[in-house]
Amino acid sequence: MNADTFPFAVRLIGFPRAQADALAAALGRAPPGGPAYFCLSGDSLQEPDLLLVNGADLKALAALAALSPGDVRPALLLGAPPSGLAPAYPSLPLPCDDASLHAELERLVERRADALARLAGSGLPPPAERRTRERLDLDLTDPAEYAAQRSAGRDRRGAVLVVDRNALFSQHIAKLLKPWDVPTLWASDEPSALAACADAPQMLAPVAVVLINTSLPEIDPHALCAVLRAQGGSREGERLPDVVFMVSRDYPYDSARARAAGAAGLLDKPVSDATLRAVLKKLMRLA
Repeated sequence: MNADTFPFAVRLIGFPRAQADALAAALGRAPPGGPAYFCLSGDSLQEPDLLLVNGADLKALAALAALSPGDVRPALLLGAPPSGLAPAYPSLPLPCDDASLHAELERLVERRADALARLAGSGLPPPAERRTRERLDLDLTDPAEYAAQRSAGRDRRGAVLVVDRNALFSQHIAKLLKPWDVPTLWASDEPSALAACADAPQMLAPVAVVLINTSLPEIDPHALCAVLRAQGGSREGERLPDVVFMVSRDYPYDSARARAAGAAGLLDKPVSDATLRAVLKKLMRLA
């Protein structure tokens, strides 16, 4: 599930479906020899490298402001902002041709690389992950709900179960998480996955995260996710595992079905070690 090189992850913000599909296709037509790109799904747990934003949409501009983009995660506006608003980011008019789009994106990639090099040289950590939900000016959420979220967030450490055709990826995850002493398990099919989750609390620790390779033909990842979540909730006091789908670009991912099954989200293959480590640490609240 890893590769030597990885395309840049792009988050599209505020585009209608047809326009988003056209932009995704344009990103796939990157000139040979230069940076490659792919669009993150709305359910992706990966942090974006670049942001493409509908500059003509006020809600999209508000969402962009909440994400606080900068040199490490730069943004490009496509389309003119509403009258009276000066663009605070690089922009291109819509429609734009492939050459103009890729030239501007390459400038953003260079800007990002320079910023990361400066951070590495100064010994500073990378920027913190941004919230994915917009902040409300008037929050009517029941305080008890926030208290429950904080309580649930204090302890998510546990085992990682990898459902894959062999144990190689599980062994790789174990190496990535070795500094945190996180147990890693492997299952090749649905019965062994269910057994691993049932037996883990007695043997090691409760399974906190399940990574499912969706390319296994004998497994329905949505059905397996639902059963794993139901099994985890059948014992009093036991937390539910976070289930993550490992998805290839040609996999027919069904967002509605995945959410109904209780999936935490997806990661696009190939996925870098940095992304894997960041996502697993976030799900398990590892410092």
